[in-house]
Amino acid sequence: MSIQTYSPSLMPGLLQSEGYARELLMLGGLDRGSELDQQVAARMSRRDVLTGDGAPQLRAILDEAVLRRPLPNTEAWRAQMKHLEEMTRRRNVTIQVLPFSAGLCELVNTDTWLLRLLDGRTVAWVETGHNGELVEEAAKVERLQVDYDRLRDKALTPRDSAEFLLRLLEELS
Repeated sequence: MSIQTYSPSLMPGLLQSEGYARELLMLGGLDRGSELDQQVAARMSRRDVLTGDGAPQLRAILDEAVLRRPLPNTEAWRAQMKHLEEMTRRRNVTIQVLPFSAGLCELVNTDTWLLRLLDGRTVAWVETGHNGELVEEAAKVERLQVDYDRLRDKALTPRDSAEFLLRLLEELS
């Protein structure tokens, strides 16, 4: 199994730190309390898929906007960026940054997940700010894959992306 994701504006859930998840869920309308704590815990437990035995390969393309829109809490933002930089060192995780200099690109306002299943099929999950949709039709999934591949071609290399993240972390120090 493998996962490919592109995020134009928010940190993907699998790469979120606890502080980022908490802030994002509160922006979505959850108040402080047990429901928020449960949702954050659930999101954090989903990240475990990347660290267990048989962890899938994850390739994440993050638009530069994701990295330039900090959390209000500087310490929480620093923790998020440190977590992201640490993820770049995992063998099963590849992170690439799509820089602003790439200009207007495919999937500009659509979070996209391409999931290669154990049976060899690929399905997609796409979402905008208001809804999400599971895409299983082969022709539509292929179109999303082509768009994703074009984004990957415009993104910084994984090494350059890791250096980009390190520079952002240094700016926070």
